[in-house]
Amino acid sequence: MPASSTFNCEVILHRLGPDRLASYLDDSDNDLERALDLYAWNAQIAAAFLEDLGRLEVVLRNRFDEALTALIASRGSLQPWYDHHSLFPGKHSRNALRDIRKAKQRATDHGKRAIIHSEVISELNFGFWRFLCSPRYHTTMWVPVLAAQFPNSPSPGHAAQLREDVQYRMKTLHFLRNRVAHHKPIHRRALADDAAMIFELAQWMCLDTHAWMTGLSRIPVLLASRPA
Repeated sequence: MPASSTFNCEVILHRLGPDRLASYLDDSDNDLERALDLYAWNAQIAAAFLEDLGRLEVVLRNRFDEALTALIASRGSLQPWYDHHSLFPGKHSRNALRDIRKAKQRATDHGKRAIIHSEVISELNFGFWRFLCSPRYHTTMWVPVLAAQFPNSPSPGHAAQLREDVQYRMKTLHFLRNRVAHHKPIHRRALADDAAMIFELAQWMCLDTHAWMTGLSRIPVLLASRPA
């Protein structure tokens, strides 16, 4: 922390709010300076996770998009896969179809611009891709093409087990991403396990991607520098 003479810690407590600092104070024996150090570290590690989660999301959505595009093309259709409601069966797909409509609206500025496929894909959020790993899409997407996007997984020949393994990691990381995006405390999480899930998914998809992501990640250094 900067020298205490540069600012008044009690003022910062008031500015941030006692509720926001409560968990940091609890873990710092109510020492305000230590709590502010931990708060600053939490922001740094959160930013590092956001970087790695962002890289993972882009790689995963591109793999899924390419696979689903090829699946629909093999059936003789020129339409984008996200316009094929047969891939999204039942009432449980309503949220996914809603997400697609919203993504198309954002990508086209509510119909003012032509649809560009890559822009629609980039507008679909992490939660959308997470739910493509759920049981509801096991038959329409997972078995035909999505399971094959994880060739380096421990269970590449067992689609159901692989889907469960990927879904669990995506669910955990989606929750983490939402906490990070809303500036929530993550300092009490098993962050090394969270990081392992990110890198496992990257490795299962592509060894080069895994090497690239681990080489860029700031998480290991920051985990080692957590304030006492």
